Amino acid sequence: MNNQSDKNYYLGNKKLPKSTAEFDWTPKMVNELKKCKRNILFFAENFFYIVNLDRGKEKIKLFKCQKRVLRSLRDHRFVALLASRQIGKTTLMTIYCLWIACFEDDQRILIVANKEQTAKNIFKRVRLAYEMLPNYLKPGVVEYGQTSLVLSNGSSIGISTTSSDAGRGDSCNVLVLDELAFIDNHLVDPFWKSVFPIISSSKKSKIFIASTPNGSDNLFHKLYTNADKGVSNWKAERVDWWEIPGRDEAWKDDTIKALGSMEAFNQEFGNVFIQTGESAIDDALFDQLKQECSEPEYVFDEGSYLLWEEPKQDHIYTVGVDVAEGIGDNASVAQILDITDLTNIKQVAVYHNNKISPYNFTTKLKEILQHWGSPPVAIERNNCGAQVVDNLHNLHSYYNMVNFAPNSTTKRSYDTRLGVTAHTNTKYKGVINMRYWINQLNVIRFKDVRTLNELKSFVRYPNGTWSARKEAQVFDDRVMSLIWSLISLEGTITEKYYDIVKRDDNGKPLIIKSMDYGIKEFVNPLSMYSNEKEVGLNNPNPVVFGTNEAVDDDISQLEQMGWVMMGDKPDAGDNTWLTT
Repeated sequence: MNNQSDKNYYLGNKKLPKSTAEFDWTPKMVNELKKCKRNILFFAENFFYIVNLDRGKEKIKLFKCQKRVLRSLRDHRFVALLASRQIGKTTLMTIYCLWIACFEDDQRILIVANKEQTAKNIFKRVRLAYEMLPNYLKPGVVEYGQTSLVLSNGSSIGISTTSSDAGRGDSCNVLVLDELAFIDNHLVDPFWKSVFPIISSSKKSKIFIASTPNGSDNLFHKLYTNADKGVSNWKAERVDWWEIPGRDEAWKDDTIKALGSMEAFNQEFGNVFIQTGESAIDDALFDQLKQECSEPEYVFDEGSYLLWEEPKQDHIYTVGVDVAEGIGDNASVAQILDITDLTNIKQVAVYHNNKISPYNFTTKLKEILQHWGSPPVAIERNNCGAQVVDNLHNLHSYYNMVNFAPNSTTKRSYDTRLGVTAHTNTKYKGVINMRYWINQLNVIRFKDVRTLNELKSFVRYPNGTWSARKEAQVFDDRVMSLIWSLISLEGTITEKYYDIVKRDDNGKPLIIKSMDYGIKEFVNPLSMYSNEKEVGLNNPNPVVFGTNEAVDDDISQLEQMGWVMMGDKPDAGDNTWLTT
């Protein structure tokens, strides 16, 4: 370079030459510049750097599948990439954007992500890769910011998020969309209507969409499947987990164990479009389990508290709780499971009440927990649930509570808060864990048909979340409490509350022992409540008065309702008949 003074560099940074910088060109430089312009693969493999977590900055070595995708980006206007997790999707975006910006004049490139932080992270990679290029390959810098850069050849790269007005008012030569399948459903249509016209003014403008699958009722699924079928002008590309060197069946098995289920693996790595509207319980299994349901042996608390078995002191129980306001809509629910034998988990009791206030529910929950030996209880603390969690702990001195919270990416930490913090991540893990025990292992024996019916109407939505079908009088309180009752069998949580004697092939607990070591106090609910199921405890026997003809009519109706006569039919003239 003829002039080494700082005035030839943007803000004095030797890695950011200005447009005024001059070079003493060598034949090698000229040859490399021409090759890079012609061949995106030559550019990437010789001059593109990444940050390896173990080895630091290093020149990239492209895999065969990555080369295939880059060629498609070079040769097609519209490309939809279905990508397994961790296949270098963001790296491919960065290579392509930088190649266009450096070797094509007057190109306006826009990178759009579903989250602002994601967009900024992608742009950081663009900046790093640009700075690591030899200066003689770089167009000079005109502007260089945190969210955009402008080069002296007229090309620029900027970022945006998937808001409804993303890119509105701008024209664009290259539009790169990251994780389109994860845009909230209510934003998809206005977002697409906003960004698609950006490229309509040019017959050469390009769109590159890359995403992992997220259900089947979204724009990405539509664009990719139509491209894959050949019924659109899009090019379908797909990179599967097994195309990455080092990923074999052993890696798959280890990953399934870490994630907790095959379903989670299919979602994250299997490129499987899991059907939107899918029920949390398999259809055939639902029919089978429904046949095993039965009426409770004990009915307490005006029908709110149902028991199918009496508590047993040598058994291990877990309780999950969902809390409602008590205004007659959603219900406060406690699901009690017997997990003594993890190959035969039994639903032994359910408390369900949509009229009880959170304050009164706290006292009732303390009673219920004492019936089952004060086991670990997982209470969703969101909204009014926090009142129950805190009062149970502070006022009733109940300390055996499961803590489960999302990993915090902000300065605020949830780890110290008691109870279960329901969040997209924790709820997703909870659903996957529940479905593992129900669908994959088929080890849960349900007794309450209402719980099963709620499971049937608990479905996956287009954005990947799970909740009750949006229909009148369809709730998921029993399901959410079931999810939390099983959360103590998820991952490392089990280790905090039980001794794990043996794990199964997926790393899940197979045999556990209670940490109470037999020192558990049970309060028999039969000593506190009368069994409302038993005839005559709360409802007196009907007594029929009248003439024989009137008595016959009344008795006929009572017999149809299940009543049985006490003694023989009275003689003529006796106008009283008792039934039971």
